[in-house]
Amino acid sequence: MLTFTLIMRTLSVSVCIFLFTSVVLVNCAQSSKHIRKPVTAIQIIPKHKNYTIGDKLTVNLQTKIKDGSFSKVELFLDGKSVLVSDKIECSFEFETRSFDVGTHYLKTVATKEDGTTGENYLDFLLLSDIIPAKFGYNIIKSYPHNNKYFTEGFEIRNGFLYESTGQEGTSSIYKIDLSNLKVVKEYKLDNKYFGEGITILNKKIYQLTYKTQIGFVRDLDTFELIKTWNYKNEQGWGLTNDGKSLIMSDGTEFLYYMDPETLTQIKRIQVCNNRGVVINLNELEYINGEIWANIWTTDTIVKIDPKTGKIVAEIDFKGLLSSNLINQKTPVDVLNGIAYDNEKNKIYVTGKLWPKLFEIELVKK
Repeated sequence: MLTFTLIMRTLSVSVCIFLFTSVVLVNCAQSSKHIRKPVTAIQIIPKHKNYTIGDKLTVNLQTKIKDGSFSKVELFLDGKSVLVSDKIECSFEFETRSFDVGTHYLKTVATKEDGTTGENYLDFLLLSDIIPAKFGYNIIKSYPHNNKYFTEGFEIRNGFLYESTGQEGTSSIYKIDLSNLKVVKEYKLDNKYFGEGITILNKKIYQLTYKTQIGFVRDLDTFELIKTWNYKNEQGWGLTNDGKSLIMSDGTEFLYYMDPETLTQIKRIQVCNNRGVVINLNELEYINGEIWANIWTTDTIVKIDPKTGKIVAEIDFKGLLSSNLINQKTPVDVLNGIAYDNEKNKIYVTGKLWPKLFEIELVKK
């Protein structure tokens, strides 16, 4: 029997958690009733699996063998071998300051002299070492907004507002003149599609759909279809770009970077604050080197560091619409829609079925 123990230490309270996996060892000289089943035990100290960027972690390995003789044990961190030892007990220390936030993986492989191996796995979460700055808002100006628009994508280019709306049968892309808020062009999607986020790059407008896993690339001026593409994400939510790559959300805590030409995934980042992962990332906008994201079903927009996935600020928009609902008889939905006018350095926000569009400025709390 092959058993080894993986121990993680910090200065906090300790508790033991045991996970067991089995590897079947077949001795060809024996019948099946004599099959040996090595068991690998993982002991985690302390009891929590969440750590903070900057924590120094020590992984202690202890291998036990019931029969046969020990050869070596190897430790992998995020798929990279970081330790190979021929000692029954050994340890590895690593500094997390240069790590990304999110989930990381440990794997151990212990080997006997006869080549038999036992493996086990452990994941742990690294949280942000930043306490997000807190912001409120001031309304600079409010404008009328069509309260039939189920807003999913929001973008400003060259004095025009481009808005993507959702729900099957009513999904469209609108080009709106910001000077008078009149619609100058509309493209209605086929009724089977639920339109989602949009972004504009290299004179093309990219659009996601909700559950059909299909995206559209259109000419920005004519809305004529250039091509479609398929993505593996179960759902499409928000879309923005940093001038080089498309950045997509799918309702999870992940943001996905895509090549705008091949539309293949380049990388993904996991979004965390100092308390945990942040899910329901929805409509996106890239503003001055940061990714802004609506958090679905909330009045909060977060600012994300695109290099690390850390949330650096949280903006509370509570009460933004309620004080502006005058004689509103139709239902409204959640805050969703961030548009940045790069030429005039203005920020606009709205929501699904909202009768108002707001130009806002941030106020630090």
